[in-house]
Amino acid sequence: MEDSEIVKRDHQRNKSEIVKLVKEMFSQQRWGDEEYKKKLQELVVKDEELVKDVIKKIKLERGFD
Repeated sequence: MEDSEIVKRDHQRNKSEIVKLVKEMFSQQRWGDEEYKKKLQELVVKDEELVKDVIKKIKLERGFD
């Protein structure tokens, strides 16, 4: 598996974790709870980093940059 495929897979998994957490927040009616807000923010930051990695790996594989 190419590096970009691995990073894309990790990004997909993280997005799934974000969706799962949001669903949990709504089902427990804890939207806005500080504990959940912190977890969600951590996942969003991680996702931003994964997106940067995806772009970087694709550019390297295609000879850009």
